[in-house]
Amino acid sequence: MKNHKTRLFKSWVIWGTIIIVFFLAFQFAVYNVESQNPDTAINSFADALWYGIVTIAAVGYGDMVPVTVLGKILGSVLVLGSIALMGALISQFTNKIRQVMETKKLGYMGTKMKNHCVIIGWDIFAMNVTKWILESGKKVAVVTNRKEDIDLIYNKFGEKDIFVLFSDYSNTESYELLNITNSSSVFINFHDDSETLVRLLNIKKIYPNLNYIVSLNNAELKDTFETAGVTFSISNQEVASKLVASYNFEPDVAYFTEDIMSSAKDENDHDLVEFKVNEHNPYLNQNYMDSFIGLKKEYNAILMGISRKENGHYKIFKNPKNDLTIIMDDYLIILVDGKSKQELEKIFKQKEGRG
Repeated sequence: MKNHKTRLFKSWVIWGTIIIVFFLAFQFAVYNVESQNPDTAINSFADALWYGIVTIAAVGYGDMVPVTVLGKILGSVLVLGSIALMGALISQFTNKIRQVMETKKLGYMGTKMKNHCVIIGWDIFAMNVTKWILESGKKVAVVTNRKEDIDLIYNKFGEKDIFVLFSDYSNTESYELLNITNSSSVFINFHDDSETLVRLLNIKKIYPNLNYIVSLNNAELKDTFETAGVTFSISNQEVASKLVASYNFEPDVAYFTEDIMSSAKDENDHDLVEFKVNEHNPYLNQNYMDSFIGLKKEYNAILMGISRKENGHYKIFKNPKNDLTIIMDDYLIILVDGKSKQELEKIFKQKEGRG
């Protein structure tokens, strides 16, 4: 893209120089023709230059006009040439605006999003994932290899919190346009698990330290993907089958599970969220039971568990022992409603999720 801009600049310089030289030579000819006539107002090259500029600009003061036949012919050529030149310039300008708009639409100007979710591979499943991510207050950058997806995505989600890049999936260098190194997670989503693995390995070569998530068709491949460096892998069929089974013999559990998987917007909605423990967190250095009681009493929120990094990996303590002490950089997993989530974000001075 940089080489393209350089070539374009050189082309403009060359053509600009040619036009200027031609214009100066043309006005010199007008001066030579007109200066021989005593009735002309064009008595110097500066006068001829002024006449040419006024004519090209379509101002037409009328203070200087050619009086000789040859001068009028040259003046007519200048008038017609200026019309053609202006038409060409307007056409070029319009084309450049169109190209800029197309370049922006295709995502080639990049984004400055931070702590956003990157989704590589677009389909109906990715669309549903995007919906829930946006509803949770996160931003999303999408990579698709189909141009027709771009308008569909922007028409459905708007342009405020989503960015779309049109690119071949194998062109991993273009992912810089996603500001991928400042993303919170990268979701790789393809129908074929082998393609997902290949894409994952290729991306990890360039961006080894990102948080990778994949969707799998075959749940038995989870260990393979974890070995390849995936932070989290999920089987669509596995999740769906568990919910369907639960609806058959534990319908209330299934309804409850479905409810807490959505985003909480008001007091009637519920959501499982996680907050990283920082220096502002009032439950820092408190034990689990005291924190559990405090969250329930003050915010009607339920502390479900704690995620803690051990040996380079996060381990989840579900319903841990009462004396487990909350430490810096733990993640508190909390069941909230829409009101309590907003209150906790203010108290903790951060948004939900990992950023």
